[in-house]
Formats: sequence, structure tokens, C-alpha cells
Amino acid sequence: MSELMDPEQHQLVLAEDIDQEHLHEHEHEHEQEQEVEHEQEEEPEPTPTATRGRKKKSLVWQHFTVVNGPGRMKRACCNLCKQTFAYSDGSKVAGTSHLKRHITLGSCPMLKATDRDHQYLLNSGVPQTATQTPEASPGERPAKRRYRVSGFSGATFDHNLSLSNLAKMVVLHDYPLHVVEQPAFLAFVESLQPRFQVHDATSVEAEVLSLYHKEKHNLMQVFGSIPGRISLAISLWTTSQTLGYVGLHGQFIDSDWKLHRRMLNYLMVTSPHSENALSEAIEVSLSDWNLKSKLFTITLDNNCSSHDIYSANLRDHLSNKDALLLKGQLFVVRCYAHVLNNVAQDVIASIHGIIYNIRESVKFIKASPSREEKFAEIALQLEIPSTKTLSLDTTTQWNTTYSMLCAALEYKQAFNLLETCDDNYNEAPSAEDWRKVEVACVYLKLLHDSANTVNNTEEPTSNIFYHEAWKIQLELKGSVQSKDPVVSSITKEMYDKFEKYWRDCSLILAVAVVMDPRYKMKLVDFSFKRIYGNEEGPKYVKMVEDALMELYNEYVAQPLPLTPAYVEQQQQEVADGGEHIETGITTENNTVSNVGNGVEEHENGGDQPKEAQVDDMDVKMEVDASEAPVEGEIEMNNNVTIQTEDIEVNNNVSIQMEEDGNARDDIQPAAPIASTGDGLLDFDIYLSEMAVNQPKKPELEQYLEEMLQPRTNDFNILTWWKMNSFKYPTLSKLARDILAIPMAMAGGGTGLSVFGAGSANRILDDYRSSMRPDTLEAIFCAKDWYQFMPTSVPEPTTPGAMALVQFDM
Repeated sequence: MSELMDPEQHQLVLAEDIDQEHLHEHEHEHEQEQEVEHEQEEEPEPTPTATRGRKKKSLVWQHFTVVNGPGRMKRACCNLCKQTFAYSDGSKVAGTSHLKRHITLGSCPMLKATDRDHQYLLNSGVPQTATQTPEASPGERPAKRRYRVSGFSGATFDHNLSLSNLAKMVVLHDYPLHVVEQPAFLAFVESLQPRFQVHDATSVEAEVLSLYHKEKHNLMQVFGSIPGRISLAISLWTTSQTLGYVGLHGQFIDSDWKLHRRMLNYLMVTSPHSENALSEAIEVSLSDWNLKSKLFTITLDNNCSSHDIYSANLRDHLSNKDALLLKGQLFVVRCYAHVLNNVAQDVIASIHGIIYNIRESVKFIKASPSREEKFAEIALQLEIPSTKTLSLDTTTQWNTTYSMLCAALEYKQAFNLLETCDDNYNEAPSAEDWRKVEVACVYLKLLHDSANTVNNTEEPTSNIFYHEAWKIQLELKGSVQSKDPVVSSITKEMYDKFEKYWRDCSLILAVAVVMDPRYKMKLVDFSFKRIYGNEEGPKYVKMVEDALMELYNEYVAQPLPLTPAYVEQQQQEVADGGEHIETGITTENNTVSNVGNGVEEHENGGDQPKEAQVDDMDVKMEVDASEAPVEGEIEMNNNVTIQTEDIEVNNNVSIQMEEDGNARDDIQPAAPIASTGDGLLDFDIYLSEMAVNQPKKPELEQYLEEMLQPRTNDFNILTWWKMNSFKYPTLSKLARDILAIPMAMAGGGTGLSVFGAGSANRILDDYRSSMRPDTLEAIFCAKDWYQFMPTSVPEPTTPGAMALVQFDM
């Protein structure tokens, strides 16, 4: 039989041959009948692969072989898939059309798989040259076809780009720098691009540092333009040596109301447990990023001491700059994830002996299939309805211990029966032990559900943590007073530890949830009365109200920047070369903008967003208070400066200004007011005067008096504040900073699990510990930054070159 042809080639040839052979089908079948008769006369029992008489002309016989069937029957066997088809019953030949369909229409499974691989290479744009495959003997698959890759057509090799991508790969996947010196890696690179030369690990290290400094420069520009403050999250890392490292992350909300978290520094400290270790690291980081005036809060794990943060150097520096708001009451925040982790470890420690017995019991059952089968039979005999599977826990992940206990608790009868049936097993807990496990699982579930909420939140704004914390505080406070000795003994350590967190952070948690328009002060009032009682609860509520008002007043005293719409207009004015001094007043029907000495009126709000419009005669004034005072300016509400000489408001009422900047008392209409003809023109003027002269409520008071927003699943608090930032320009600044506080250093958006939060898990291996501090900082920071930006391979600029793939990291 001749050699096999390329799959695509033989399908084309056979498709062209079908029409020609169809015209001579009957003649060909007649010749085949004579051929069969001739074969039967000369040799009654031909061999399966032998051919007799006239040579078969059809190309189909390059893929089929005639084999003997029962009696005088003969069948055509496919050389690839070994399927057989009717060919001759001894008196009549079936023809070859059905054999051609098996090949040309892709019915052959072996040929279909080969064509699929062939088509994949075609679609991927890889040029290929197929070598001819030797003839396959019966029972053997054809040898694999080999394709030679010649690269992208017309693409230009860029050594610097390749080195940069190699450095990114090392950073993102935690490869050691010396991976580029390993023989297997060098051979792999040589096979891809012989011209790419990597000298040693030093060149990759230099490229990593270069990428780090480039991205740091870009990030510094971002930090310079953020509209609010930034909060820090501090983590301690230990090494096998006596050195330690401090990791600092910054969390903030940008001008588009998106929450961001970026690593700022990864600094080595010679004495990680010294009094000033954290203070010095924070001071260096703030100076490095020029963020001293923007620091809002610092979040620590429970292994950090607040004494380090409140050391003299850092606190005095911030106090002199008036950077600590609310007299520093919100400055230090405890990590919620670490609190959950520590409290859960207390529960586990309270029954550690029982957990050891359960762990050994699971090991005993999992030791052999026969024991597992025997245990399953016992569970079936006892009709235990559990669908849970016994599994061992991971000691560093307390949620796995909780799952192990829950599963074992449902099989407690099976463990007891197994102890009586198997003399080798004697680890079954007693009835009293199972009672303790049951109580422990109740409180572990409370912590587990709270941790899952934090873990599964994509944007962990600070408002979500109050809901979790107050429910745990309420439950533990009631449980510690239980008359059941098992309950009280297990929850005592839990309550003591969580009560300390609640005392330290309940104020900032409450302020954060007030910024949620679905709850405001209503939830604080409700929950505090549940926790402290109806007599003591209002006292704590008053403390939150006073602190919130004081914090709001501090924001009122700060300059109020222009809204984005006016900033864009101001930039356009500067680009046009003209002066730009403006005051915007937004009413229900008109937005009046005073540019220079001219007045520009936008009907129905003009291009202003819908949120910028307010009801009735509610007047909003937005100015750039950072500008130096100029002649003719007046102050309203103690924090808004109006720079104008003539401001037109609704109903064409004009407020005339004296040269010294004081408003005239004789306010007269600049033009006759359109009257409805009812003779109440004076009344219309009176309403206009009331709208201008009536004092406006503070934004915080107005916000708290409004109705609560519906508690829907699709509610997004950042989107709500973005849409209402025009309505509450000052309060939205406060909300931006409060909601950006990192209440947990693990959970949603951090890539770290709440269940394993703790400094014990932050240990550098020997290789990382031996690296230079600046290189280690570059690797940690660059990896964090590259996780939040798309990594793409640029398209070739050479004409005819094929497009490369773009992917996100």
C-alpha cells in the first residue's frame, strides 16, 4: 500500500475524484464483480491484504484494505480506525461511495483528531511544514506529524522588551533571580530565540529595580492627585535571622469613587520589636511618598503595640501639622481579620485535647480503604443522614478545623460504635467531650460566617464591618453570662479579647456605618441599646453623635475644592489664555456661572449633572477656596467664598454688592418678575428674598434627617456617594476618607484569607531573607502593583506581522 497522504491533501483529492468516479460507478462495480470471481477461481482463500486480478484504481484503497469476512463475504477495513464496511457478499460488490464518505466527510475518528490538530495550527497562525509519515502497519497508529515553527512573519526581535517581560515574570510568579542561570531555562530560551542573551541574575535584578522605579514614579503621580486622604495598613514580617521587615499598604478612594489598595514600602528594620521600629518605618514611608499631610488612619494587627505608633517623633510631627483629625481618636485601627483569627484560636485552644482525639480518629479511618469502608457501613447501619465527608484540618487555617469538627460531630455515634468493634481504635471522645465540641462549633460558626462576609466582599469599605462586629459583641456578652458552665468557660476568653477590640474600634465602626445611607444613626441607636441596654445605650449614642459632628466641623473648616465639572471648565479657560474666576450657583431651573465680569446662564442646568440640581430655591455655591482672597468677595456659611459683583438667581432677583464686599440691604428686582396675574407680585419677591436669606442646614444634619435608602442587594455605597457628591460636597469628603479605612488587612481585595490571618504566617524563607533590602522591596512592591494593571504584549509594527495576545494579570 502506498504512503499515507496529508489529511487536508487527500480530502481535496478525494472530493474531486468523487464526481468522476460516480459517473463510472456501475462499470467499476462490474469490473469488481469479475475481479472477485477471478479471485475465487484461482485461490478460494486469499490472505487479508492480498489483491488479485486487476489493480484497484480508486484513491480510496489507499486508506482501506480488503479483509475476509464470514463465508464468502469480504469487508473493507479502514487503515486508521480499523472499522470495517460492506464490500462484497460473494456475488455482488457494494461499491466505494460509502468508503469515500468515511474519509472525506470526517467520519473517521482517527482522521478527525488529526485534522483537528492540523486546523488548530492553521488557526493559531503558525506556519507549518509536514514531513511525510511512513506507512502504518496494521494495528499501529501513524507517527505524529512534526511542524517547524518559524516565528511571527516580519516581527522584529526586541532584546530590551524581552528582558523586561522576563523580569515581570520573575516578579509575578516568585521565581528566584538565578532561574535565568539554570541550564534547562537557558536551553528553553535558546530554542525560542537564540539571539536573546541573559547574562546572569545580576542583569535580571537590575531590570527588576528599573521596573520598580518606573512604576513608583507613575504611582506617585496618582497619589499626588487623589482628592482625599490615605490610610495605612502595617504588617510585620520575620526572618530566620534577627532582622525583620515592615510592609506598608496605602488604601484610598480615587476621584471616580473606586477603592484602591497599593503597597508603598517594604522596609527592613534591624530591631522589629523595638519601641520605635514601626514609627521610624512609617516616618520614612510618608516622607518617601510625600503623604505626611494626607495620612488619616493606621491599621495594625494585634501583635503590634499602639505605643510604637504613638511614639514621640511621629505623633509630635503630625500634631504640629494638625494632621490628626478628631484629636487622634481614629488614628489607630485594629485589624478585624486578626481579631477573628485570635478569637477562633481561643475557642480551639479551649478544647485542644478533644480536637487531638478527633484528628487522630480521622487519621485512623483514612489510613486504609478497608477502614473507610467499615466506617461507612457503620454509618449506614446507624442511618446517619450526614452528607459531610471526614477530612483532616490544616492547623494554620482555623476554618478547616471548624469543618473537621462539624463533620465529626455528625458521626459521633459511628465513632463510639467503631471503638467497640475495632480493638485497634480507642480515640473516641466521650459524651461530655462531644458536648464541648457542639458548643465550640456554635461559636466557631459565628466567627466563620463573619469571616466569609469579609472574604467575599469585592470592595471592603469600612461600613460593612460594623454589622459583623456588633452582632458578635452582643452574642458573646450574653453567652459569657450563661449559667451553662460549658458555654461560659468557652466564651470567657473569646469575650475578653473581642471586648477589647470593641472598646478600641466601636467609635470608628459606628462613624463608618453612619456614612451608609441605608442605616445612618438609626442602626447605631438600635444596636447600642441592644448591647448596653436602654439606660446606658443613649449615652454611647450621644458620644458617636458628638464625635461625628466634631469631625464634620473639621472638614467644614478645610478648603472646598472645585467640582470636576468646574475644574474641567477652569482648565479650558486657562488653555484659552483667559482669566478664570467663577462662582457656580445651582438652582432648580438655572445654573448661573460668573466668569470674570460676565454672566453666563445655562438653562435647565446646562451641562451640569442631574445631581447638581436641587429642589426649589435651594442654592448651592461652589468655589475654589484655595485661591487668594480678592476684592469684592463675601463669605457665606463660614466656609464658602463668593467672588462676584452681580449674581442673578431664579426669578431674576439681583443681589447687589458694595465695593467693600458687603451685601446691600436694599435688594430690588433687576427686572419685573413675571406674575401670574393674581396680584401677588410682592409675595413672589418675598419668596425670593426668603430663599436667599434663610440659613441653610448643615450637610450632616440634612443627610441624617433624610429617609433611609432601601436595603437592596445591588446597592453600592461608593456609587451612591459619587452620585450625591454635588449635593453633599463637604460630607462626601468625610465619607470618602472614612469608607477608605482598611478595617482588615486580609479578605476581599487583598488576596489574603481571613482564616489564616496572623503574623505567624508572614515569615520570609531563607532565600528571600538573604536578598538585598532594596531588591526585596522592589520585588514585593512591583508584584503588588502589576496585579492591578493589564500586562500586554505590544503589536508588531512591521507590516504583515501577526497580532500578539493581550492578557490581564
